[in-house]
Order: sequence, then structure tokens, then C-alpha cells
Amino acid sequence: MATIRDIAKLASVSSVTVSRVLNRDSSLSVSDDTRQRILAIAEELNYQTPRSRKASVNKSSLDPHDLSHMKIGTVMFLTEDQEEHDYYFHGIRQGIEKESAASGIRMADIFRMTQDEALDMNFGDMDGVIFLDRPYDLNPQKIKYSPPIVFVDSAPDVESFDSIVIDFERATNLALDHLSEQGHTKIGFIGGNRTYGKDQRQHYYERYMKERELFNPEHVFVGGWSTSEGDRLMSEALQKGDLPAAFFVGNDALAVGAIHAVKEAGLRVPEDVAIVGFNDMEIAEYMSPPLTSIRIQPELMGRMAVKLLVDRIKGRDIPVQVVVPSQLIVRSSSGR
Repeated sequence: MATIRDIAKLASVSSVTVSRVLNRDSSLSVSDDTRQRILAIAEELNYQTPRSRKASVNKSSLDPHDLSHMKIGTVMFLTEDQEEHDYYFHGIRQGIEKESAASGIRMADIFRMTQDEALDMNFGDMDGVIFLDRPYDLNPQKIKYSPPIVFVDSAPDVESFDSIVIDFERATNLALDHLSEQGHTKIGFIGGNRTYGKDQRQHYYERYMKERELFNPEHVFVGGWSTSEGDRLMSEALQKGDLPAAFFVGNDALAVGAIHAVKEAGLRVPEDVAIVGFNDMEIAEYMSPPLTSIRIQPELMGRMAVKLLVDRIKGRDIPVQVVVPSQLIVRSSSGR
């Protein structure tokens, strides 16, 4: 069965443009030649939108357990490179794909876009959409032609939309309470930027430290989310001097790089610098020293997003928010 991606590839345009043309979005600014080329390719491939398919199916004859007629899309505000270095969002997307495959649901392409593109996107081609990592100022009520939506890692309108989130405040407090219990008062932060601004882990770290009158902005180091960035940011902290005796690090990839930089400087973990990561990647247990980390459940979040979306498509009207718990896994990198 032809997909939007197939048409986009043959027409040399984006999947977003194909979707908007096929759903007769009059606000789309595209040349007549491009529009006709897309329509001609769609006709040649015998492409049908979900609306067309549904019109030819007697819904009363459908098996309620058969979800093969459903098609869902995923919207991400991360580039492929950003996702590759982000275990959290990559894990969520894998959960979405696994649950869709297990349920027989057809997955649309991943739509990587900016906020403005999301507002203009015509999602009429899909039965439901899952949003990952949206900009904070995105108003979901303004999205055109919107099917049911589930937000993962954000909750822009809990009275209207389903959402699945982590309690980042509790997770951050778990890490910082643990370091405080080890006797640390000079605790630094290494983290990454988000498309919408300050990451929640950084926000709650700063609030925690300020409430205890321990916050020092010179101990905050923020960049990308990769292992090389963790190495670079910890090296920056080492060169600056007045090195914190402990660090809360925004993800395990960063923590791997940070530990490498500490060792390269001739220091020891945790004797000279204690470190707590976030995500509890599989590699954390096998690092030297094994990494203390906050365990989350990104794949579960992705699977739950599909289940909520199916429930919405089937007619549930009341929005639901799921808060996925996190757990502190203590290993040697933070001291015992």
C-alpha cells in the first residue's frame, strides 16, 4: 500500500507538503505544477487517504480488536542527529513503533518539524497523532484539521488532550537528595539544551539548590546531549576551577563523557567527583565505576501513548494524563 513517504520521494517534496496537498489545504503555498505532480503520483500509486478508506468500509462489520485500519503519525521537534544522541526520545519512539507493530497499526512517517510547520500541518491523513518534545509555546488548539492527539513529555492542555509525562521534579530531587545524603553541598549540573529553552532537570536542579541557598550559576554547564559534549562540559568545569565535589548530569551519555574527562584530569570518581546520571541506560551498570542513575521508562511511555491514542480514536472523550514513575539506581559513581 502506497504511503505519503512514497509520494514525497517521487515528487521530490516533503511529507508535510504531500499531506497538505492530498487533504486539499487551500492555505498551502505551493506551485500548481508541484500540486498537480503530487496528485498525479498519488493517483498512479492508487493512494487513498484514511477518510477515503473509511468511507468504503462498513464500520459495523469491523472487528473491534482489529486495528489494521488505523494509521497514526509521530511529530518530533528533534532532528535525526539530536534524536540519535538522546536515549530518552529514541526510546519513546521505539516504544511507539513496537506497540503499533504488536497491535497491527500502520505507522506513518515521522514528521520532523518546527512549531510553525506543526500549526499549519494538515493531519487529515492520519487517524491519530503523537507529539514528542514540543516547543513550550505551541498551542495545540491552533493546529489545523487535527485528529486525536497524545502529547508525550509535555502536557500543554490537560483539559483537552491526553498526555504522558515524567515527574521531573521528583526525579531531580531523588538525585540531589542522594548526593546531599553523601555529605555534598557543592553540587554542579551538566545538561543539554531543548528546542523550547531550559530543560526541566536544569530548572528543578536550580530550584532545589536555591531553596537551600547552595546555588552557584558558575557550577551550571549546558550544551548538547552527546558523550563528547559531556567530556567537553566537564573539561570546561575542570579548567574553570572551584570544581564541585558532585554533579547531577542530565543524561547517561553526558555522564559517560564527564567521567572520561575527570579520569583524563587524573581525578577519581567518586572519591574526587561524585556523579549521578539520568535514564539508566544499559551501559550504566557496566561502566567503570558503575554509574548511579535515575531509571525512567521511555519505551513504556511510547507504548502507553499508542494505547491512549487508540482509546481516543475509539471514542473516549475524557482526557487522561499518565505520570510514569522514576527510580534512583545507586551504584559506585556517587559513593555509597
